[in-house]
Amino acid sequence: MADVVIVGGGPVGLWTAIQIKKRSPETDVQVYERYDEYKRSHVLRLEKFSMLLYGKSNSKNPHEKAFFEEVTGKKLGKLTKAFQKAVGTVLVRTHDLEKALKNYVSALGVQVSYEKMEGPDAVMNKHPEATTFIAADGAKSGMREALLGEKAIKHYPLQYVVEVKYQAKGRAEQLEFFGDHYKANKLMSGKVFEYVGREKDGETPVTLRFFIDKQTYDGLPEAGFKDPMKLSDERLPAKLAEDIRTYMNIRAAKAGEDYKEGSAKLSKLTLSMYAASSYSVKGEKGRNWYFVGDAAMGVPYFRALNAGLISGSLLAFVVTRKLLSPANRARAYNAFRPLSVAWEFTAARGKNLALKAYEAFHRVNKASPLEMVKWSDQEAQDFRATSHRAFRPGDDPRP
Repeated sequence: MADVVIVGGGPVGLWTAIQIKKRSPETDVQVYERYDEYKRSHVLRLEKFSMLLYGKSNSKNPHEKAFFEEVTGKKLGKLTKAFQKAVGTVLVRTHDLEKALKNYVSALGVQVSYEKMEGPDAVMNKHPEATTFIAADGAKSGMREALLGEKAIKHYPLQYVVEVKYQAKGRAEQLEFFGDHYKANKLMSGKVFEYVGREKDGETPVTLRFFIDKQTYDGLPEAGFKDPMKLSDERLPAKLAEDIRTYMNIRAAKAGEDYKEGSAKLSKLTLSMYAASSYSVKGEKGRNWYFVGDAAMGVPYFRALNAGLISGSLLAFVVTRKLLSPANRARAYNAFRPLSVAWEFTAARGKNLALKAYEAFHRVNKASPLEMVKWSDQEAQDFRATSHRAFRPGDDPRP
């Protein structure tokens, strides 16, 4: 028996379940997730503010303390002032965040079942007793498509990107932004940014994000987080392969990075904004559907997860208001849509303009004969010409 059914047990779905149980412990929450292990494996930038806005917290609860310690690596007591100020970010691996959330929902009594749900009707028929249904099944939400139709969402592309994710042995550091990173970008065809997570079990996750043009993007084969490419793939364009190899060689030389063999994976993605035409669908007899996280809206630049946590906290607040009728709960949550879209889209466009300005600045400096902050010709040639283990066929461990 369940009062609330959530389809999608990723970070946002689990966070929404947690917030519902914290606000209404007597509510029975059922989560369905198709994968028993989270498929993404990269570094997330988690903003403290996103865990506070609309969220209900209890720093004295042992389960909450365990959750924050597992996610941040610090005890909640030491984070209290920082969280009250609502500033700062935490870099966390997807698997670590998922594990912490799973432990938390289990402690709260949320039931998680690993089963694929074929559509809204199947979910509702399986749970005739439930009154609240939540779609947290991601950017390609099957629930959203079935309830709102294929044209219920519109994408606004901003940038085209290739991401290279791998593990480094031991502790890896970021290149100094206005030092080696700045000089490294002068050797690239486009912008490159790096994201380095926390070391755990003797390894550090690294994500390199290469901005490319649409022609290069379209020329690449499909490569997502479920079916990534290896760097040795012959279909990888020569210039892009050179940029990736050069940047990884710079990290090895200047950051002392020790690449873990067999760990590099490449995927391509479009950084775009989108939003569902509605955040809720009123059903018969008060059985409403709500969209949360990527099923409701998506924005780039490591913001999607944070926007999803905020929407999950707000949704939990709305659906646990017993004085509101089911119809008014749907209206209340849907009234949040224009505010969230305006805020997140404006922020995304602002970041995109900043990136374009940064790229223009680099182009001007790269072409200037007076530019002094750069590698010597010999260093640049060495970085480009040196091979890298990640590009070996099969990327097998070798002495």
